[in-house]
Amino acid sequence: MKLKNKIKEKIKEVFYVNHGYIRTKDLSSKGTNRKYLRDLINEDAIERIKRGLYRWKDAKFDVEEELINVSKIVQHGIICLVSALAYHELTTYTPGEYTIAVRRNYNIKLPDYPPIKLYYFSDKYYMDGVEKIDINGNIIKIYNIEKTICDCLRYEDKISKDIIIESIKEYVKRRDKNISKLMNYAAKAKVKEIVQKYIEVLV
Repeated sequence: MKLKNKIKEKIKEVFYVNHGYIRTKDLSSKGTNRKYLRDLINEDAIERIKRGLYRWKDAKFDVEEELINVSKIVQHGIICLVSALAYHELTTYTPGEYTIAVRRNYNIKLPDYPPIKLYYFSDKYYMDGVEKIDINGNIIKIYNIEKTICDCLRYEDKISKDIIIESIKEYVKRRDKNISKLMNYAAKAKVKEIVQKYIEVLV
């Protein structure tokens, strides 16, 4: 059953107050039945990020502002994997969580917003391929394009194959692509054979 517009707009307001996200308990505190979340999922209006956390699909985000916030929350973190792909314009997919690399012994209590997923890298992978970008005077650390692609292949059990294929397709179209640099990172990440297969098919 399609959700009535009045109820839908009321719920949408709660999402937008929370920058496009909502926890189940936020809805309950407003006196709105959480069962409406299932209806909104069925209508493809929202998506479940993780247990108890949802995102309104059409919400407009200031990505650069959120990257600044994320970098302040995880001060030693480096933007990685799908978030880095999105920043480098290698995927059209909008990740529901910000993917951040940290050292294996790093401990932090994360807030509910913005949603952040930490990936624990060994020093060998954590330090290599880091770039610094300036967003409105804020210095943000992110992995370079080639390192990001290879990291995604290292974590291919956690990342959609469609995203990986799309990112490599977009990479080989770029004027600034550097295949030898890509293969160098692939060798370090022990994914050289996989990268070679993709390149042979796509180039």
